[in-house]
Amino acid sequence: MLLLLLVTAGMIFLYGQIPYGREPYASWDLYHYRQISAAAPAITDAVQQPFAFRLLGPYLAGLLPLPDAAAYYLLTVTAALALVGLTYFFLLAWPLTPPVALLATLLFVFNKHLFGFNVWDFFALNDLLSLICLVVLLWALTRLRWPLFALIFALAAAGRETVLIMLPVTLAFLIERRLLAAHGRAALLAMLPGLAVFLALRLLVGHTGGLGLLEQLARAAPKLLLPETWLRLLGNAFLPVSLLPLVFWRSTLAFFRGQRYLLLYLALILVSTFFGFDNERLMAPAFIVVYLLIAVLIETHLAAPVGLRWLLAGAGFAASFQHLIGRFPLPSPWLTYALSLGAMLCVTLAALWTLRRSPPLTPATLALHVPGLNR
Repeated sequence: MLLLLLVTAGMIFLYGQIPYGREPYASWDLYHYRQISAAAPAITDAVQQPFAFRLLGPYLAGLLPLPDAAAYYLLTVTAALALVGLTYFFLLAWPLTPPVALLATLLFVFNKHLFGFNVWDFFALNDLLSLICLVVLLWALTRLRWPLFALIFALAAAGRETVLIMLPVTLAFLIERRLLAAHGRAALLAMLPGLAVFLALRLLVGHTGGLGLLEQLARAAPKLLLPETWLRLLGNAFLPVSLLPLVFWRSTLAFFRGQRYLLLYLALILVSTFFGFDNERLMAPAFIVVYLLIAVLIETHLAAPVGLRWLLAGAGFAASFQHLIGRFPLPSPWLTYALSLGAMLCVTLAALWTLRRSPPLTPATLALHVPGLNR
């Protein structure tokens, strides 16, 4: 755990900080969030929607007796370290072995899109807080801890709209596990405070225009016709391990056959990206399921050779660098492409080599690491 936190701290340093004082960055989403923080402990009505309703992170930053940039950065670093620790323990509780849980969590930390961007743009505090809440909510759901679920769901509803996907995911989990009759009422009661928070913010907090959800969808949805969009959503977002679920497709299918509610979770995250123009960053909430799957695949197929673990970690680190952001940005976009695609190629070839040398998979082998497979 100490090693994980030290590596995370090092990556936080390498990801650097957004130059928030100059354009075009000063006009990004952070402009609206800084307005909310400046008004705390009051609530301003001079912010556009949907930012006006995302109070959790900016309000916390505004309450700290620090300059807003320092407050945001302090909270972002704290949230990033907490997210990494929670992810590691979530994987351990699946259960997965500590070395595999560590490696999968490190691969997430090395992901420049899903983790690095949110550290670099440290005013996007809501994004990290939302990821923390989703990890805790999935853990609470699988353990049927409804009081904890209710508390975190209510907090998350004051951050980002993404948390609403947990409504159908919770229903799907209860149906899949045949628990709806026993726990349906408790689940409903756990959701009500969060729904009340979500609706109250939109009814009581004023705003100065902006786009509603349907307007955002109408504006951004045409991007779905572009092949580049799908490459970025499904490939670039998860470099360098993007192709592992395809290489080990039988294990991937078995995993989701035993966890259909997680497949629904991923599908809803994908749908949520249709409301904005960012691609990789909007896939960030999918990380906990994707890296859980990657951890299961590593445990099942790639855990034995220690050299392969080092290869995966090294490829992840190499793919973390890019030319757009970072304390030491690469001098050329072509170098970014070469490192990212080269890392993915190394990981994919190693996986294919392992697949050729592995004995045939059996349901008993898969069931060791895919809970629910034999249900």
